[in-house]
Amino acid sequence: MFYVVNILENLQAMSISKEKDNEMAKAALKDILNMEKRLPDDFDEKKELAEARMERYGHFS
Repeated sequence: MFYVVNILENLQAMSISKEKDNEMAKAALKDILNMEKRLPDDFDEKKELAEARMERYGHFS
């Protein structure tokens, strides 16, 4: 009987943990969606990449 009670307690703890995990995942998704921003229409990704590389690495010629 002790083992059955122990198993039931563990199952209950696992279900509570799963609910908390789901809540945390939903909150994280909400944070990500709130951080979503739009780029300007004139955004040039190639220029931005070149500038970032130049800033970080300089010239390698």
